Amino acid sequence: MRTIKSLLAKLSSVGVALAGAVALAPSAQADTVSAGTAPPLRFISYNICGNVCSDGKGYDNQRRVDTVVDEAADSGWNADQIHLQEVCRSQYDKILTRLAPKGFRGLFTATLSGRSDICDGDDYGAAVLVKGSVVDTKVLDLTVGGENEPIKVPCVKNYIQSRVNWACSVHLYWNEASYREAEARALAAQAEQWEDSGVPVVLAGDFNGTPRSAALSSFYDPSVVDGGRGSFIEADDTDRDHFDPAVCAPATDTRCRSGEPTFGTKKIDYIFLGSRHFKGAKGDVLPLDTAVSDHRLVRGAAFWSDCGPAAPASGSVIRRDSHGVLYRYAGGSGTGSELGKACKVGVGWSSMRLVDLDGTDLLAVDGNGDLWRYTADTASGSYSGSARTKVDTGWQTYDVLLAPGDFSGDGRADLIGRDGAGDLWLYKGDGKGYYSPRTKIGHGWQTYDVLLAPGDFSGDGRADLIGRDGAGDLWLYKGDGKGYYSPRTKIGHGWQTYSALVAPGDLDGDSKVDLVGRDGAGELWFYAGDGASGYAPRTKIGYGYPAGELIF
Repeated sequence: MRTIKSLLAKLSSVGVALAGAVALAPSAQADTVSAGTAPPLRFISYNICGNVCSDGKGYDNQRRVDTVVDEAADSGWNADQIHLQEVCRSQYDKILTRLAPKGFRGLFTATLSGRSDICDGDDYGAAVLVKGSVVDTKVLDLTVGGENEPIKVPCVKNYIQSRVNWACSVHLYWNEASYREAEARALAAQAEQWEDSGVPVVLAGDFNGTPRSAALSSFYDPSVVDGGRGSFIEADDTDRDHFDPAVCAPATDTRCRSGEPTFGTKKIDYIFLGSRHFKGAKGDVLPLDTAVSDHRLVRGAAFWSDCGPAAPASGSVIRRDSHGVLYRYAGGSGTGSELGKACKVGVGWSSMRLVDLDGTDLLAVDGNGDLWRYTADTASGSYSGSARTKVDTGWQTYDVLLAPGDFSGDGRADLIGRDGAGDLWLYKGDGKGYYSPRTKIGHGWQTYDVLLAPGDFSGDGRADLIGRDGAGDLWLYKGDGKGYYSPRTKIGHGWQTYSALVAPGDLDGDSKVDLVGRDGAGELWFYAGDGASGYAPRTKIGYGYPAGELIF
């Protein structure tokens, strides 16, 4: 707890006056990590000063709640995890109530209760909120024995991108460095046990020590300059604008035990990510909001270490969830019996009406009818607005977008669209990411509720088309390699059981293109193509893909 006396002790321990913290001017930083370009795993940590920063002292409790909730907005930072310290239960309850419709769950841990001078008698402590299912919870009691308030850390075992992990909201002791160091060692030891068992760990919060202090050595991994003895990367340790010049050289060093100030002129708030499971971490500190707290909000972002660019010839399924987030599931072990783990590859895709995969690029049509090409990031395989190009306009007339590869036989990837009248139009690619004027290649295609461009399904070296009619029959149109196709051939029946069909490419690694269906229960079924217009009996490869979500 920070009573006024303990608050002043804390300020003294970091060598700054309260007036200095409040007077810190918000300023744009060269290292700002934007929501549009940051890695897809998103975290925040915020000491919201719930008991000291009261309304009577000029703080705004409603603004405090709104600020935290806004960090989870789909159009903003889109946080997966929210770590809060010095929070009153009433504040936590309001935040969770507003975030629950977005799928958030949480754990609040009280460190003090029943004191009229703290949170108006309400419980006070720390909390962690996560977007996704929770499989376990644990409260770590790190109290050494001499603290004037218990040091408890709420931890939630949850899923991000289908990966289980432990998320803990940390508030180490503020008055005595020896207590803080012992607490840090105990926390790091527990985190190490989880990491050793194969479960990633996120530790975020107010550690009450500067980056090069003894307590923080328990977390930094040895590879950072002035390395620690832990196994974590810190989200903001790549911030060259705030490298400690006495230790690190911004021109040559890539990581440093330093970072942007979070409390007055000192950094004491952190987001630590297990170095075995996360990569590409970036961090940012928002300007001080003196109506909310005397700390600054910390953002962190990263990739899973096993997520990267998709190989051009490999198969995959991409899913867009109800919040407009894209996930890529790569082909499995070579048997087609499973998909790889989810890799988050984009956010903010709710506005796109039509989407299809063109090699490793994504092509998408927005609500205005503009056609966009998104190029995959070469390091992560993710897609962002900073790497998109407007290709064409006027695509609002189409209800289907297909990227069949080279359909015309000129060695360049083409596009096909179906308009509202059921006419099929071919756009020949120019090899530079754009297309020639359209050519009509068919009519009457409104009979199909699903159209697929699987590539060469028949094994003759030419790109084909597949349609499913209202009766659930599947029809193959063999491409002629000149921009047209042969008369249709029925290749299946009973496919009406699927709410979505996908042509994922070669999912099982046998050099033959495959098919995937999602049934009404949200289960995925794999059909191994035989390279001769047919396929093997189905095999279940996934579940939990809700009807109504786009998969392609």
